[in-house]
Amino acid sequence: MVGQASRQFSLEQILSEKQVQHVVRQCVGADTWRLQACHVRAATDGLAGFLGDHLRATLQVAVDGHLKDIHLFIKCIPMNNRPKAEFIDSNNYFKREQYMFQLLEEIRDEKDPYPWCPRAYIYTDSIIVMPDLAVEGYTTRHYLETLDLPHMMLGTATLARFHAAFTNYETRQSIINKRPYNSNDVLGNLLVEPAFCDSPFMKTCAKLTADFLKVFSTKSYRNLPNLEEKIAKQFLVACEGVREWKGTLNVLIHKDLWVNNMMFKYEGDVPTNAIILDFQLLRYAPPAFDLMTFVYLTTSRSFREKHEKQIYDHYFSVFCDNLDDYSKQRMKDLGYDRDSFLWWCERARMFGVVEPAAINPFILMDPKTAQKTFDDPETYHRVVNEDRSEPVLQYATSCSAYRDRLLEVFEEFVERYILSQL
Repeated sequence: MVGQASRQFSLEQILSEKQVQHVVRQCVGADTWRLQACHVRAATDGLAGFLGDHLRATLQVAVDGHLKDIHLFIKCIPMNNRPKAEFIDSNNYFKREQYMFQLLEEIRDEKDPYPWCPRAYIYTDSIIVMPDLAVEGYTTRHYLETLDLPHMMLGTATLARFHAAFTNYETRQSIINKRPYNSNDVLGNLLVEPAFCDSPFMKTCAKLTADFLKVFSTKSYRNLPNLEEKIAKQFLVACEGVREWKGTLNVLIHKDLWVNNMMFKYEGDVPTNAIILDFQLLRYAPPAFDLMTFVYLTTSRSFREKHEKQIYDHYFSVFCDNLDDYSKQRMKDLGYDRDSFLWWCERARMFGVVEPAAINPFILMDPKTAQKTFDDPETYHRVVNEDRSEPVLQYATSCSAYRDRLLEVFEEFVERYILSQL
């Protein structure tokens, strides 16, 4: 397999002439310009994400006698992995993000100096074209790092602002339509869960979890009879909880907030803003499911034990501060107060643990190795839907940080949700 970083790309492979014109017109604010040069390359050396090809492009255009560089970040359907492309297309991952960017045009504040989401120049069912936020000073954290308290509090506030903006949107739609507005009803099959359900993917997650514990855990429960079956059963219980619940607040949840999907901006060493990226895994559920997956994907167990309450309080405070008056009244009508929110956080914890148990083996592997392991068309179906234990165990043997992060979440799941069933 040829690594993406070593491949050459042309602009014509990625964007049509009409799309290029659309992007440049938005960036320079003029209809008359000339493309002088362009450079398209892989976004990173190795995998930048798992549900598309990720590219960067620099367009140099001449406009009004001056040269202007336009820096773009592009995500598109994989060009050289047909099984992966078919998986992405059949499960509507780009269509979800296309819908989200349409919605963001309505709910984001164009003039906000601290935006919680990006804008996109183009969003279709096969490609997303955005400004390259790295050029604007945003960066992601290292894939193996957990977040410290300043980053976590800032990210939590960003997530709360997202949920509040969506809540205000549904409230407005309810007023306009003179009846309760429900995005789940509007979107229909678009939000059907393809992976975190009774699927080959989740069965493979359970197999890996049991295999990993047997090899690396020192706890006695690593040898529990039928451990894989017990894990698979409880994984499914957790997944079934992520759904619309009547009689409480539901929002569009991101459901994939690992460190690559949140970018931070800094003044010196101090993080000052966080932006949420990548809306391909949208679901409609109580917002606590989003918060708990974010917490479990980005922090350590010891950090959570020390700071969870502070995080919950900060989230709920920011969420309430960003609601309009009509939404505040809707929360009262629903009985959605701080106590209700905290109850939902505990209810959502089980899935909060399952999400990293499922995706940490992918996202915590170094990008080059991950590309070789998980992006080969010849083995893609097997490692996603049948068995990925061998490459994960092999990598864990050589990378202690990877091994420890996986082991921590696998052990917590068993201790909370398997041993309690015995």
